[in-house]
Amino acid sequence: MTKILDFDSALQHIGEFGRHQKKIYLLVNLICIPFSATMLIIVFVGAVPEWKCPSPTGPLSHCNSSHPGCCDKHGSLCPGAEYTSKFTSIATEWNLVCDSRYKTELTQSIFVAGHMFGGLIFGILSDKYGRRRPWLFVYFAGAILALMSSVVSYYEEFLVLRFAMGLLNGGGGLTTYVISTESIGPAYRATAGTWQHAFYNIGYVILALEAYLIRDWRTLTVISVLPYFILILFVNKIPESPRWLASQGRTREAETIMRKIEAENGYHNSDKIILKTETKHGVESSQYGTMDLFTHKSVFIITIIMMITWCMNSMVYYGLVLNVKNLEGSLYVNFALGSLIDLPSCAATQFLLSWLGRRQSLICLFIVGSMFCFLCMVFQSQGGQNVAAISTAAFGGRFCLSASFAVLYVYASELFPTVARSAGMGISSLSARIGGIIAPFIVLLGDHHIFLPMFVFACAALFAGVVGLRLHETKGKPLPETFEDLQ
Repeated sequence: MTKILDFDSALQHIGEFGRHQKKIYLLVNLICIPFSATMLIIVFVGAVPEWKCPSPTGPLSHCNSSHPGCCDKHGSLCPGAEYTSKFTSIATEWNLVCDSRYKTELTQSIFVAGHMFGGLIFGILSDKYGRRRPWLFVYFAGAILALMSSVVSYYEEFLVLRFAMGLLNGGGGLTTYVISTESIGPAYRATAGTWQHAFYNIGYVILALEAYLIRDWRTLTVISVLPYFILILFVNKIPESPRWLASQGRTREAETIMRKIEAENGYHNSDKIILKTETKHGVESSQYGTMDLFTHKSVFIITIIMMITWCMNSMVYYGLVLNVKNLEGSLYVNFALGSLIDLPSCAATQFLLSWLGRRQSLICLFIVGSMFCFLCMVFQSQGGQNVAAISTAAFGGRFCLSASFAVLYVYASELFPTVARSAGMGISSLSARIGGIIAPFIVLLGDHHIFLPMFVFACAALFAGVVGLRLHETKGKPLPETFEDLQ
């Protein structure tokens, strides 16, 4: 018997998350673990050292960029300075201290700027040329650029490479998500997408261990991406996305892959499945773009609020990640613990979404995250005497912001109507990248007053929570298809 089914219905027929999908999901995300290090390696590669300055009254020890007497009157490193920290970084390599201190944070902002454009460029390429080829290019080229960044001689060369790596990292994050979830059925897709962040956090924990053992920044850069060349041996086991093939009218190729999925999942149906590729809203959706999000009253407020909340969420989350250098205690331990804290946030997100819904979950996470940041600021302003309290408050804020990020992905996809959902998610993602560009410079405020970054993060999270009060709940409601449905 022949059955003509759309793609999701076909997956329900052959297994939504069987052995085949689990294998692809695991392989794709394992390959991204070493490559994820390029996102936050600047925490260690750009670590600012302490140094000694010669003085008539004896050498000044434990100098930093904000210490009086550690920089000359022109804002440069004092003559005859000697670095005392037990690591090397781009700051020790090119003397990025004193008035040049901002350059270490600039490298991360440049990376995020590249990330912003990468998502856009590779989103277009993956729609045109398939998921697999852009994904392979991104990870292979990204690993080569990371290796190149370990041998550069000048800061400007490093900056250019960080932008290019950000470009590929942004494309890699997008293509990894798509290729690992497109063949998963609707009942499991959201869960799989949420837990994908766990692989990145595992990569960050491994990075912290590598940085602890390897204190030379050039060697650390090389070691951090070497595992990628081992995992790349398994890419032949990853096929093209059958969903994309079907959307391009290449139904025979898609059906061949679907039959392999069916066999590997252990399903032996006698029915012959023919994929139906027509989409109900294909013509209607093509009539709308990004500008329609601002010209239709029904979606205008939603768009503005989503832009604000995504920007604030990204700014605070990545700010808290980078701000580990301003916490008391070991940089390596704090970074690893913060990454481990993110892991249970995936489970917390699923619980909150089913218990409180989208709106209340988002608002509560922002407000509680703001309270944690405020507590951390209070503890830091008291002289940093209670190291455990400072770290606990900082990690609590990061946990809430990590969970709210996952909520935003689900919430935004349900708020925007089908005819403009891709445009809405695109403008939201763009806003998040803007927040990521700003975050490193907020962290830089810690050189003047160590508690200032946490004050800014507390205010930003609180503002995002208050703004979110204007949104409506979407839990249990049908997805809006048109702008009129929102009314």
